[in-house]
Amino acid sequence: MDIFLIIVGVMAVLGVMDLLVGVSNDAVNFTNSAVGSRAASRKIILIVSALGILLGALSSSGMMEVARKGIFHPEFFSLAELMFLFLAVMVSDIILLDLYNTLGLPTSTTVSLVFELLGASLVLALLKTDTLNDAFKIINSESALKIIFGIALSVILAFFAGLILMFFFRLIFSFRLEKTMRWFGGLFSGLAVTVVIFFILLTAMKGSTFLSKEVLAWIQDNFKTILALSFIGFSILFQILIFSKVNVLKIVVLFGTAALAMAFASNDLVNFIGVPIASLQTHELIKAANWDANTMASGLGKEVLTDNRLLIGAALIMIFALFKSKKAETVTRTEVSLGSQGETVEAYQSSLVARVFVQIAVGIYYPIKRFLPSIIRNWISSRFKQSGTLELVRLHESDAFDLLRASVNILIASALILVGTIEKLPLSTTFVTFMVAMGTSLADGAWQKENAVNRVSGVLTVVGGWFMTAVFASFTGGFIAALFYYFGFAAVVVVLIFTFFLVIAFNRIHKKRKAEYDENLEKLLLLTKHPEKALSKSLSSLLGNLLLAKKAMNTLSSGYIGGKKKDFKQASKILKNLKKNYESSISGFLSLVDRHFDESDFQSIHPFTNALGYIDRIAENLTNIHRNTSEKIDRFQTGLTKDEREDLKELRKLAEDLFELLAQSDKVPGLVDKARSGKKVKELSDIKVRIYKNQMKRIRKGDSKLKSSVAYFLVIEELVDINENLFALAEELVWVLPWIEAKKKQFAKGNFGPSLEFPTTKTKTKDKKKKKK
Repeated sequence: MDIFLIIVGVMAVLGVMDLLVGVSNDAVNFTNSAVGSRAASRKIILIVSALGILLGALSSSGMMEVARKGIFHPEFFSLAELMFLFLAVMVSDIILLDLYNTLGLPTSTTVSLVFELLGASLVLALLKTDTLNDAFKIINSESALKIIFGIALSVILAFFAGLILMFFFRLIFSFRLEKTMRWFGGLFSGLAVTVVIFFILLTAMKGSTFLSKEVLAWIQDNFKTILALSFIGFSILFQILIFSKVNVLKIVVLFGTAALAMAFASNDLVNFIGVPIASLQTHELIKAANWDANTMASGLGKEVLTDNRLLIGAALIMIFALFKSKKAETVTRTEVSLGSQGETVEAYQSSLVARVFVQIAVGIYYPIKRFLPSIIRNWISSRFKQSGTLELVRLHESDAFDLLRASVNILIASALILVGTIEKLPLSTTFVTFMVAMGTSLADGAWQKENAVNRVSGVLTVVGGWFMTAVFASFTGGFIAALFYYFGFAAVVVVLIFTFFLVIAFNRIHKKRKAEYDENLEKLLLLTKHPEKALSKSLSSLLGNLLLAKKAMNTLSSGYIGGKKKDFKQASKILKNLKKNYESSISGFLSLVDRHFDESDFQSIHPFTNALGYIDRIAENLTNIHRNTSEKIDRFQTGLTKDEREDLKELRKLAEDLFELLAQSDKVPGLVDKARSGKKVKELSDIKVRIYKNQMKRIRKGDSKLKSSVAYFLVIEELVDINENLFALAEELVWVLPWIEAKKKQFAKGNFGPSLEFPTTKTKTKDKKKKKK
């Protein structure tokens, strides 16, 4: 059996998978500006990107040297070793890129490929030579150092270029584009399109296989003339279109999107199919060597053209992934939301490092602001004043920023990649496009007091992920290559099975994360557009916490009575969810109040917040029970008597009834009155007295130990507190439920002023007296 032919077949499948996961990540490079500004519908944006990808694949140089000899010298390895090395690289690439896609983090496919090759080849070199000095002779370290330098340079340069240039473009155009575009729109659009054409000619067409050498030579000889005529011609054309009331910025953004997609397919195709093609060429060399796989791979040092049919096939797979991949949307959403001018779900929490960065930025900003004369400050402020607020940002449904910023993003990203190409610096398209977008969003005022720390935290997470890409890629590639080196084909089977299950696991995690995002987004949409539904959801969330608290109480009681540690572990998870839900409930309600309640209505919210406060107190009671009883189990102080169990169950049963009555009180009239009835209150008082009497009798008789009774009494006290908090909650719900119904009707009519107020304390007392009479 030709084992290496099987590996080539596996590599072909892995190459397709790599194209799918790779495009899911790199799609953000060329779609984010069009998606964020809503330059066109999602379908149009994807069609334009697809055309760019197809042209880019056809204009690819077709040379795949990076995989074969860009990182290492192939003549030092045998053909068999290289087959396993290439397989290790492909497996590592799929795992790494799929992980980043799952987390919604854009990363560089170039960096991942290069460092996987570096890690795998370095490990194999060490295993072959036994000395680090000899191993490094096999590695092309100069290429790796160039790429590392390019990473650092592209991150810093792109961010500050976006920040500074966006500031000046916004000063010129302001947010009132309908006025300023009539004066400067033609020049700006002509400049942007000219830079993009320059970008296409220098990057996407530099090694074209479908343009003749004569055409390429003519382009090179007349380069300056082409650019000058382009700038003049397009500036005049766009100015005419502006006077004809055509939105030329949409044309600029879509044209730029196609150009970036074209450059991506042209330059980055090697990242996905270069390694499988190298393995195919290695197999051909094995055949040529009479199936002697131990022959040294000096034949891979030659340049080999790639068949255009392979490039077109790869482009079609990339286009399929672009249209169908949900993870591509997730990665795009990360960049769009971090640069959003409108309101969106903030995916990243505050962090210490982010807070420090924001404090430093504020410390620099305010002294500069005070230094400027007031007349200049006022003029700048007027230029950055928005004419209206953007809608809530939902991917492909609303705009995150305007078309000017989208155009500037494309203009600066294209220009920087051009500079990198001319100076022969390996700038990453991912790093450049992302950091330009972050710089322009900061300059545009998208990072406000409310979201700055979250946005900076998100940017730091993404940038940190880029540098970790190199570490993870090197380690994973080297580790898998070592497994293949020692265990051969058996390791190949095990690693491929493991990779398959890992991809499935990543898909499940992605579905869960997407569901959480959709849920948070739905809450934000309700909060913004349907306050009556948001108010209903706030009440449902409040009452839903009761069922969660009831579950935690029963689990804790079961663990305490039965002495089972697993019940305490389960209860701990439930309590964490309860705390999280409580915080979400109060945050959602206060956000609703802030947006849609009149100031005169603020005093009416106290019963609702009080009701939420009782949920928090119940959670504290349950936490105390968990702490005291779990410590008892850890010290092996178990063994409640039968009578003690019965007394505890009786108290728990009363709490269960109250939990169930109040949890359904919004659906079934009269349940609140039933929960707060005098009969229930007297029942609690009687149970409490009876338990204390019974326990003291058991202690005197010697049936219960004094030490264990202390923990027992603590549990009883917390359960009594839970019941009393439920009675107090019922008292608040008497006023909360009718108030919410009245408020919902008011919101449904479009009235956001003051409505039915909660009864004051005096009113409550009068109502109680009337009831008694």
